[in-house]
Amino acid sequence: MKKKVKWQDITLMVGGFIFAPSLVISILDKATVPIATSLPTAVVLSAFVVVYFNLKLKLAALATSLTAICWYILFAMNI
Repeated sequence: MKKKVKWQDITLMVGGFIFAPSLVISILDKATVPIATSLPTAVVLSAFVVVYFNLKLKLAALATSLTAICWYILFAMNI
């Protein structure tokens, strides 16, 4: 039996794949982002990844993982 992809998974994935590239631009430009912004955002997004996997929203989890990684990089660049 073929498993159907949920529309929520696709919607959240598209959003994640829009956020990640915009953050890559900030990384490449060596943007200054406050630690008080970047670390909490990265941690919360990491929690979202766990929730998405638990809900079997694998595409959303992948896209959100990329976005979280970008936030962790921005955090590391500014400590």
